[in-house]
Amino acid sequence: MAVQASAPLPPPIALPPLPRTAEETGLPFSFVCDLVLKVLYFNGSMLGGELARHVRLPFPFIETTLKFLAGEGYCASEGMRASVLGSDESINAGMQYTITTTGRQRARELLEINQYAGPAPVPIADYNAMAARQAEAGTVVTRERLHDVFSHLVLNDRVLDHLGPALSARHACFLYGPSGNGKTSIADASARLMGAPLFIPRALYVHGEVIRLYDPTYHVPINRELPPHDTRWQLAERPSVKVGGELTPKMLELTFDPTLGFYEASLQLKANGGLLLIDDFGRQQNMSPRDLLNRLIVPLENGVDYVHIARAGTSVAVPFTCLLMMSTNLAPRNLMDEAFLRRVRYKVPVPDPTADEFREIWRRACAAHEVPYREEVIEDLIARHYVAEGRAFHGAHPRDLLNHVIHLCRYLGRNVALTVENLDAACETYFVSDTEPD
Repeated sequence: MAVQASAPLPPPIALPPLPRTAEETGLPFSFVCDLVLKVLYFNGSMLGGELARHVRLPFPFIETTLKFLAGEGYCASEGMRASVLGSDESINAGMQYTITTTGRQRARELLEINQYAGPAPVPIADYNAMAARQAEAGTVVTRERLHDVFSHLVLNDRVLDHLGPALSARHACFLYGPSGNGKTSIADASARLMGAPLFIPRALYVHGEVIRLYDPTYHVPINRELPPHDTRWQLAERPSVKVGGELTPKMLELTFDPTLGFYEASLQLKANGGLLLIDDFGRQQNMSPRDLLNRLIVPLENGVDYVHIARAGTSVAVPFTCLLMMSTNLAPRNLMDEAFLRRVRYKVPVPDPTADEFREIWRRACAAHEVPYREEVIEDLIARHYVAEGRAFHGAHPRDLLNHVIHLCRYLGRNVALTVENLDAACETYFVSDTEPD
């Protein structure tokens, strides 16, 4: 299928304000001192400006922190090492700071408790407020907008008209139907309708504990010039978090690493502001469909989830602002009873493509790989390998069969061509025969 060109990015919601005082960071002075000392421990020595950029806090605050650490004998200045002329930082940002022997001993004590030495975290209250604002600024889903976003997929209008209200409502949605018809691709495209880019904190600060939130696996950064703002937050595209049969209950809770001494955010927390897709719903080995749905639907309906901070002995509320989407090739009625199905208000069937839609998928697949499309070859394929065999069309077949043809031709040293012979060979290795070979 053809890949749609990226549309220009809309502006982000709002810039997180640059903290002007230590109090506006929302972090205890002692926490920042410990963080800076651990960063120095891992790096040996750093320029003051480098330290400030590493922990993502304004240099004047870091300068105060370094003076305190130097007064305690934990670090020392080695003099000016770089010019900062023309920058917004003070001249002391070019000063080289080195950790002392006493500082190393203190840092090792800190690392036994918590090894986090990344960007300074954002207080949970600040995150909750920002996440709520960003959730309210989602894109209005209209029929025209939906067709534009899904134009790279071959879907009939009925599927899109079922899907549109679900995306507009931002409620839980079931995608169900035979495998290989684009349910995962539909979910991927749906993430583009969640709204403008948003700001995601790299980490959260909760009752003295750190929760790492920003995850490059799911968060795609947007690096562009922005006015001065709190750089503890990263501008990123709306997240699309996907998980399948490997999902376990632990992945929906905070994960504590006893070696590193800090927490990793849950999947739904990482998906906030975007989309959480549970693929192959009903095939999770360690969680029943009922338990999984119960775990996610209640927070979705309330807009609030609760995370347990074991070391602090408490739980805190966090926003639940992601769109929950579940895809399955099982019949929804076989997964749970009617009462539970009612809680998933939108069920969108994704049927097999029609013959005309199947031909269009073939045309797009050939165009994407620059292989000349031959209508008579596809008609022969449909007649002998589908109609005669009683085989259903699936949207993934053209992509997969063409991939077989391409690699077969490369193996044989031929020019890639869509021929009856090549497609017959592809079908022999792609489809499973109902009869045993002699």
